[in-house]
Amino acid sequence: MENQFDINQAKKFLENRESLIMEKSEQERSYVLKKAIHCLEELFAHTNVEVYLVGSITKPYTFHPRSDVDIVVKNFTGDRFDLWTKLETLIGKNVEVILFENCHFQEHVLKSGYKVL
Repeated sequence: MENQFDINQAKKFLENRESLIMEKSEQERSYVLKKAIHCLEELFAHTNVEVYLVGSITKPYTFHPRSDVDIVVKNFTGDRFDLWTKLETLIGKNVEVILFENCHFQEHVLKSGYKVL
């Protein structure tokens, strides 16, 4: 007797696999978010720089292994590229450093961004 393909069993297998992947990605997002917040607090604690996180790092179940960390800095006068490389090293993920003053979505940052400092 031949083994028959069970579509319901296959569907359940794929749903379970997808659920595990999503949970692993969410655990990574949570870890990276905490690490990013800690690093940003350390770097800018005694400055007048405002720091916001935006994008998938702030939204549950949207972060994936290839996601970067989008960081918006306001009142930052240092070298953005030095900050960029330092943050990538400290956080261990690709980052995007966006200067608030040059940002075309300032309203979104202020309204929906996660304010770190």
